[in-house]
Amino acid sequence: MKNELMKKMFRLFLIFSTIVFCGTSLLAAEKSREVLSDTKFANGFVLTGPLHQSPKRVETFDQNDVTPAWRMPQWNSKGLLDRVQVDANTVNLVDDYKSVTLNRKTGAINLTVHTSKEYETPRTSSSQPWVHLLLEQSPFEKPIQVKEAAAIWLEVEFELTENRAHGTQDPGLHAAQLSWFLYMKNTNPQSKGFRDFLWFGVSMFDSRHDFVPDYAAQDFAMPNGSFIYTLGSKRFLDQPVKVGKRQTIRIDILDNIREGIETAHQRGFITNTTFDDVILDGTNIGWEIPGTYDVGVTLHKLSIMVVDQ
Repeated sequence: MKNELMKKMFRLFLIFSTIVFCGTSLLAAEKSREVLSDTKFANGFVLTGPLHQSPKRVETFDQNDVTPAWRMPQWNSKGLLDRVQVDANTVNLVDDYKSVTLNRKTGAINLTVHTSKEYETPRTSSSQPWVHLLLEQSPFEKPIQVKEAAAIWLEVEFELTENRAHGTQDPGLHAAQLSWFLYMKNTNPQSKGFRDFLWFGVSMFDSRHDFVPDYAAQDFAMPNGSFIYTLGSKRFLDQPVKVGKRQTIRIDILDNIREGIETAHQRGFITNTTFDDVILDGTNIGWEIPGTYDVGVTLHKLSIMVVDQ
């Protein structure tokens, strides 16, 4: 009799626990949303040229009545990804220096750059421009009001597909860097720092390091550049990034945003902007290659999930 009573109590406990767990999960699901539009790149891209004033080209893979959510900057490249092949499963965008391959079924996308063909000679000064190949979405359809978030989860599943240096590289000038940046903006018109901007980054790979160190400094790629605050890869990876090894980064960056603002204040940047003033309203991910490298990466998953308070 006692055993039967215990079994009934245990069953009731399981039922109650399931109800509570499911209720909590449903509540969490109701409060969370994917920030990125078109996470499988189904609607194509707006491709930039090598300079900001270059004409843009819209590529929708022979689809009508779709508008790309993504841009594909090709800053300082000699090519324009202007050879396009499309079938039911794959899209290939190619030029003599770069290639982009999209799996239309899964949304996995490969970004490959051969700067051994881009650079006639290695860069000799930090003021010289360098090649980029990026995926960019800005502004977000629904920006993240940072002060209203309980969590902001970044997730990327990626695999390095190529990493070859050509010639001797000066670590002070030359590298291949894979990074993910978010655009932090002060949109509070009552704030003295209205329209302040900060780059918030996640370092995925740098050819000079097994684990990329934290980085905080002014953006030297342009005059009077904004402050950059970038998380080093040791914070979220337990193994170095290697060719052929698929890895996943999943991190809640809410506290790191506070760190970034505090660090910027300490360095004399955005001193009139507070945590409560800022939104996240754009992102880019991909390659910056100031060195002579042939590199590639496949992004298998890309997500920014915000959980509201």
